[in-house]
Amino acid sequence: MTKFNPETVSTDYDEADRLYFENINLESVLDIYQLESASGVIMSMGGQTPNNIALPLYRLNVNILGTSPEMIDTAENRYKFSRLLDHIEVDQPAWKELTSIEEATEFCAKVGYPVLVRPSYVLSGAAMNTVYSLDDLASYLNQAVEVSREHPVVITKYIENAKEIEMDAVAKNGVMVGHFISEHVENAGVHSGDATLILPPQDLDPETVRRIEEATRKIGNALNVTGPFNIQFIAKDNDIKVIECNVRASRSFPFVSKVMGVDLIEMATMAMIGKPFTEYPPVTIPKNYVGVKVPQFSFSRLSGADPVLGVEMASTGEVACFGRDRYEAYIKALISTGFKLPKKNVLFSIGSFKEKVEMLPSIRKLHALGYNLFATAGTADYLKEHGLPVKYLEVLAGEEEDLKSEYSLTQHLANNLIDLYINLPSSNRFRRPANYMSKGYRTRRMAVDYQTPLVTNVKNAKILIEAIARHYTMNVMSIDCQTSYRAVTLPGLINVAAFVPGLANPDSPDFQVVTKASIANGFSMVRIMPVGVDSFVTDFQALRTAQHNSSKGSYCDFNLSVAATSGNSDKVGLVTGEVGALFIPFNHLSGNISKVATVTSHFASWPTNKPIITDAKATDLASILLLASLHNRNIHVMSVTSKEDMGLIALSKEKGLKVTCDVAIYSFFLSTDDYPGCTCLPSKKDQEVLWEHLDTIDIFSIGSLPYQVAGSHASPAVGIQDALPLLFTAVSDKRLTIEDVISRLHDNPKRIFELHDQPDASVEIEFDRPYIFQSHDVWSPFVGKTLKASVRRVTFQGKTSCLDGEMMLDAPKGADMSSHRLAPPAPASPALKDILATSPRSESAFGRRLSFSATPLQRPSRFKPSAPDGYAPSVSGDEFVPAAPIYPYPSRISPSLQQLLSQSSFKQKHILSVSQFTRPDLHLLFTVAQEMRLGVQRHGVLDILKGRVLTTLFFEPSTRTSASFDAAMQRLGGRTIPVATEHSSTQKGETLQDTVRTLGCYSDAIVLRHPDDSSAATAAKFSPVPIINGGNGAMEHPTQAFLDLFTIREELGTVNDITITFTGDLKYGRTVHSLVKLLQFYEVRVQLVSPKALAIPEEVRQQLVSSGQLILESTALTPEIIARSDVLYCTRVQKERFEDLAEYERLKNAFVIDNTVLKHAKSQMIVMHPLPRNQEVCEEVDFDQRAAYFRQMKYGLYCRMALLALVMAS
Repeated sequence: MTKFNPETVSTDYDEADRLYFENINLESVLDIYQLESASGVIMSMGGQTPNNIALPLYRLNVNILGTSPEMIDTAENRYKFSRLLDHIEVDQPAWKELTSIEEATEFCAKVGYPVLVRPSYVLSGAAMNTVYSLDDLASYLNQAVEVSREHPVVITKYIENAKEIEMDAVAKNGVMVGHFISEHVENAGVHSGDATLILPPQDLDPETVRRIEEATRKIGNALNVTGPFNIQFIAKDNDIKVIECNVRASRSFPFVSKVMGVDLIEMATMAMIGKPFTEYPPVTIPKNYVGVKVPQFSFSRLSGADPVLGVEMASTGEVACFGRDRYEAYIKALISTGFKLPKKNVLFSIGSFKEKVEMLPSIRKLHALGYNLFATAGTADYLKEHGLPVKYLEVLAGEEEDLKSEYSLTQHLANNLIDLYINLPSSNRFRRPANYMSKGYRTRRMAVDYQTPLVTNVKNAKILIEAIARHYTMNVMSIDCQTSYRAVTLPGLINVAAFVPGLANPDSPDFQVVTKASIANGFSMVRIMPVGVDSFVTDFQALRTAQHNSSKGSYCDFNLSVAATSGNSDKVGLVTGEVGALFIPFNHLSGNISKVATVTSHFASWPTNKPIITDAKATDLASILLLASLHNRNIHVMSVTSKEDMGLIALSKEKGLKVTCDVAIYSFFLSTDDYPGCTCLPSKKDQEVLWEHLDTIDIFSIGSLPYQVAGSHASPAVGIQDALPLLFTAVSDKRLTIEDVISRLHDNPKRIFELHDQPDASVEIEFDRPYIFQSHDVWSPFVGKTLKASVRRVTFQGKTSCLDGEMMLDAPKGADMSSHRLAPPAPASPALKDILATSPRSESAFGRRLSFSATPLQRPSRFKPSAPDGYAPSVSGDEFVPAAPIYPYPSRISPSLQQLLSQSSFKQKHILSVSQFTRPDLHLLFTVAQEMRLGVQRHGVLDILKGRVLTTLFFEPSTRTSASFDAAMQRLGGRTIPVATEHSSTQKGETLQDTVRTLGCYSDAIVLRHPDDSSAATAAKFSPVPIINGGNGAMEHPTQAFLDLFTIREELGTVNDITITFTGDLKYGRTVHSLVKLLQFYEVRVQLVSPKALAIPEEVRQQLVSSGQLILESTALTPEIIARSDVLYCTRVQKERFEDLAEYERLKNAFVIDNTVLKHAKSQMIVMHPLPRNQEVCEEVDFDQRAAYFRQMKYGLYCRMALLALVMAS
């Protein structure tokens, strides 16, 4: 990575393998590219600076990944981009580049005020100003910029009261693979870096969204974008216009990615390097969820700066926050910038009548809220007329009077008597004039200097007042953050087998330890096992001891049980109303029943509406299941570990027995291979069977297994802390789903044991976030292991009990729910859907991601605009089908190209002279040439002329013309027949007419070059197929003129308002003759520089004179001539045209272009040459970016492809 921003260099050091802290310029990038032996460079992530050097790097054979730099230049060059928008029929505001005040005044009168004015070299908001009247225009043009031919200005029609909309998208090979639309709060005219952004959009009409998506698709396709791109639209009354397109990641990309939970940068990177990725990934956002980005200003550090939002960017940072609606998100973000909300006094100063009317309802709302209203003269009068009590303040004239007066606005600001100043200046003059100190400006500066909160935009003022009126509590909510990992909110979970070692020991603290650990790790309800290490709840006295221990404080709800013994069947009847279940122990630490026969009486005496639990195994389990079947009782088997027991339970379920079971969480992750001496763990094979029988297992539990595994390290809380991290690591590894965990730790326990509802309990889990598990207080076998989940927050009784492992001081206490009885409940958690919906990027209970914006194919919108109440669009409970790419991949021949070819005025015509063609013909040719360029970049070969044959007939030497026509025909899918004239029948005396007639029988067109000036006309007269003139003596070379004009157009963006200097052999240079004729269609200035002996023919010169284009003739190439030139067109002194070789030797090096000459040239000037060259252009010039002659050859290929297609396509 190469960068020079010290603010973020520390972050990038962690992200990049190697970080170069260097200026981003041509030299440093080339050095690093060579030093690293890099395979490519990504330019689209570093803002505008890398884009500025993309084309020069590309021309130096650096592999630019992503969108072609030529296409980046098309988007950056206003002329090229404007033509592209016209071609694809996407609207744009009217604009024009002007070189005089008279032209500017005329254009403004035509389109109407207001307009945006900026120097021509500026593309974005810098140095741009909004002009509202003729006086403003004259003032700006006279004071701010010098308008001349050397310093033109660009004037664009400014659309008032329009909404600005931001589109951030990713494309691959011109096809969109992901996009999001966000809207600006402020009306258009505020720089996007200073604007307040809302996502998802709240006020956009579906038709506007559809049109924006369609326009984006067209632009992405036309620019053949691969990677990120950003388009700014302006919308009014459902009409949209494109402001600009940035073929790079914009500043809104991170905001959009974080709000929607889709990493657009990763998608773009994968697209650029050719790696697979998911197109239009499903988007999961909660119901009622909006992100808002606000700017951070530093006006207090910029002495004298006017804090008004405008087209020139002024912010130095940005803050984004989330909320349930746009108002909540906005006020959170605003507060985050340091903005202080008003407590009592609000001052208004509103310039325009229209904004007074717009603000009136909001001001009424502030009055109703009890705020004291202050206002300047005009605003105060208006508010009083509408029945609002308001105190008048004003900047008074005399300084002494101002200091004393109770009506002094400046004194109120200076003494911090104003809590909020809403100053909405009227549209006047151009922005931030240094020589004009208005009252409004002075008070705005005072507000900044005295740290009074200031709002200067009407839309911001309205949304702020509405946000204040809604009285948000600002409590931290689950939607307040986004993470790179997944987060899910579950209902409070249930541990059906909580082991308390000293349960029935008098004054044992174990109960508090277990319940505290349980709530801290997500269990809001525990069922206490009635057996401890050496004490048991088997009778009324033991139960009272356990209840006494619990009365010291339980951190979660709990449910006690009673244990069966061989002789207590008559005693447990005394406690059935105070316990939840009967436990029959066979394999506990102690106190087990030795014979099944002794518990038969318990089945008969225990109430039928209360469950019976057992840990029986093997034959004991078979016997217990038989007894349960005989008594028609529900039986729950806990802590199953062997495949035989699991098989028996599965079989019993199939036969209809009322049996359920649980498996200790440790049994899924530990086996006797890990702890060979621990017989309570399953073997590796048994463990595999447990995973295979997940459908048979009803509940996950903790039980006494962790205590037994811990041995001498055991503590009451062992096994609780690592329970959920283990299960959700399995979810992350796709061994379990979230629904598996919820059903086995909430739904099934609640149903099987008829437990009470806990609607105000929940647990937030973060997973897909690897870390090394540590447990400082409680032993765990997983310490030092990598787990991928953790418990973040536990809510109990509607309050946060535990956050990031820390118990809250005011954590609520639980209750004994042992005697609770419940009517048969619904099978699923009633609160589950609501809880899931409140978590950002929550997983649904079924392990699926809800798709917010993956819409059906017939409606390609990424999201629907919300209802008028301002809340974000809701998500239905049904899962949407993820959308395929909105638009199909293009075919080899685009529809636009097919349409252009069908309109061809060239079809089956001879191409003999440039005099045949009009400006619309040239426009058509160049538009098709651009399509050819795009087609070659995408596909290499287009099958437009498949089955067609072209003959090339050259009677003079040729490399470029013959090879380029041959290549053009093959790129179009056709074939060529090159005729070697030195071995043809012309050597036997065959006439040109006969040769052309003969070749016309074999081919569909003929390209002819011949030394005779009349050869092209002769061939056309007799040829049955179109003749394309490849040069006829010293007369013309029309196809070279076409490609020369196309080169100028592509390199400079336009052929208008430029100066072209022709040097060298202008007498015999047929390329010059043809090009001069075509230039008659454009507003250009021509300079002719040649020896007198090689001066341009008089006929051609007269054409330049009559059109007023000829501004200079010279026999010397002076620095002044070079400095004026936008195009320097060099020609070779043609030896073959001279009868006297001495004359040739005298003239051949009359003009030599080298670096010494070019030091006087403009930085954007181009050097052209039809080639071949001799000494007139030195080879050292080849390494100058201005040397365009080899690019000229490339443009020639596309231009000749277009010409052949227009002439020959059916």
